[in-house]
Amino acid sequence: MTTRLTLFTATLVQDSALSVSGLDRESTADQPFALIDDVPTLVGRGLKGAAVAMARRFFDPLPRAVSDDICNGALRRSAWEFADATTAAAPRVRAGVGIRHKTGARAGGVLYDREVVPAGTRWQLSFRVDWSHVVSEDEGRETEGILGYVLAWHWAQGRCWLGGGSARGLGWCHLEDLRTYRLDEASYERWVASGRTQLPAALTEVPTVLPTRSWCFRTLDVEISFGEYRPEPSKPGWGLDMLAVGPHDSERAVQPTGDGSWAKPSWAAANAPSPEAISTDRAVLMEGDRPLLPGASVRGPLRHAFSRAERAAGRAVQDPHLVQGDVGDGDPGGRAFGTAAKSSRVLIRDGRAKGKWAAAKLHMHAEDEFSAGSYGSAKRDAVRVLEGTFPIQIVIEGSEPSAVEPLVTLVDRQVALGALGHLPVGGHKTRGAGWGHWQPKAWRVGDVHKVRNWAPPLEPASASRQAARRTTDFIERRASTDAWVRTSHDSLDSTNLTLGEAAQLAKSAFGARDLVAWWCDPTIDVSLTEPPATFGRQWPLDEKLQIDEVAFYAERAVWRAARTTGGARYVLIEEVAPNEGNVATVVHTPARLHGFNRFSAANTGQGNVLLREWHDGDEVLGFTIAKEER
Repeated sequence: MTTRLTLFTATLVQDSALSVSGLDRESTADQPFALIDDVPTLVGRGLKGAAVAMARRFFDPLPRAVSDDICNGALRRSAWEFADATTAAAPRVRAGVGIRHKTGARAGGVLYDREVVPAGTRWQLSFRVDWSHVVSEDEGRETEGILGYVLAWHWAQGRCWLGGGSARGLGWCHLEDLRTYRLDEASYERWVASGRTQLPAALTEVPTVLPTRSWCFRTLDVEISFGEYRPEPSKPGWGLDMLAVGPHDSERAVQPTGDGSWAKPSWAAANAPSPEAISTDRAVLMEGDRPLLPGASVRGPLRHAFSRAERAAGRAVQDPHLVQGDVGDGDPGGRAFGTAAKSSRVLIRDGRAKGKWAAAKLHMHAEDEFSAGSYGSAKRDAVRVLEGTFPIQIVIEGSEPSAVEPLVTLVDRQVALGALGHLPVGGHKTRGAGWGHWQPKAWRVGDVHKVRNWAPPLEPASASRQAARRTTDFIERRASTDAWVRTSHDSLDSTNLTLGEAAQLAKSAFGARDLVAWWCDPTIDVSLTEPPATFGRQWPLDEKLQIDEVAFYAERAVWRAARTTGGARYVLIEEVAPNEGNVATVVHTPARLHGFNRFSAANTGQGNVLLREWHDGDEVLGFTIAKEER
């Protein structure tokens, strides 16, 4: 069986909120979510970019059928095809803030918000490997197997990071119900004819290939718990560790009660149910029915503690909020936690309260220093989490152990501070909130080891000859000169223009001039079964192809025509005898025909061309092909 298409289907499940930037629109968020017709959309381009980035970690070289580079010559079309995905979930707004390292106060100008789709949202995904874009069976198996390996061994295992802010907890996802279908020509035709619903039986195993490059993953699970502070478990508690992480301003005045326990005043009945929401001056951040500890609220304290230790050791560390994140590669904090130009190797996932949790709305006021009474109108209330455990996950990745081991040591040192109760998170750290107990588990090593070598297959002989022609020198550039140029234009009688009709008109306009080449842009015609020729060197006088635009090139003239809203129009630009037109500067520009196999046009073949451009000052009047070499 000759494979025509490999289809992967899966359900993407968000383990944390997801941020995918979209176009600016009428939104209060600084970073709006991608919406198409008001529907949240995971754009296929972004999904493919994430998959290719993951594949580059484990495969070197990456087949050109996966992702090509201009260094290889003419770019090849990728065999990986990713469809957009949509969901019915509605985005919500999450706030972000920068904290000054020295003072712990909010940094000026670093308050922002972004739209996110909440954790637990499910997306239906569809990925395809089109075998018509591979040059050999070996490359096809490699291209298919790499995608299968990424999906089955990494995305399905929770190492799927999408969108923005993955180092700060957003975009952590995993796959469920991953299935693979191989379609030959017959099953492919049935699938298309059925409206892409009738598929053959799924493969029993996802096709994969073994890595050709090593990569390191280190994973640490930490539980940050709040509640009674008991230095000695058998003795009474010394106090209460609380948590305060604020939501967006639009949500701060109403607190959903979720599925937790809420402290009630003495006059309330013990068995009275809690309302769905309560009013407050300061709510805590919720995700669904439970409080949330964002990864950003954990990452910040880790970096601040690291910076304090480095400064205490006499090493200078820049505060990124003072330099817009551009701390440079030489900064110790930048090397550990990333810079504006280089992503961090330390990723921290959001933590959502698990098991039993409790909260209360506390009444507060500022005290008058003279009367010891409530100061003016400074009476307020705020919600605090009184009890709860937040599981977070820290992943460190790198190309080799020497790149990740120093970061493992760094994180261990900071987490040890949390285990001692000296690494507060969230807000109101100086008012009794955030001083939870960190309980780390053992590091899990998930390194990927290089198992084999793989070399790209040799191109077919025809492709090799084309590649050789790609490396030939351009046609020699001639010196700029001046010429007299005349332009004439008018409407054409016919609205629907064919290639043959245009050729007749151009030949008549050229007179004794010889044709160098022609080019056209065909009108979309779904009845065509073969790609039409869009470039040639002989007059196409009998062609019935409907066209939207066409150009015929003589060595010193060009005749162009195009369909417009006002009908078909043409323009003739030609060099004439002195004083019969306007003076223009003639500039010669070498160019190249790359010979792409396009979707809607026959291959133009390889070759070099020399463009003859007419310039009037800084404006280009037009151009023709003065010379063409095959």
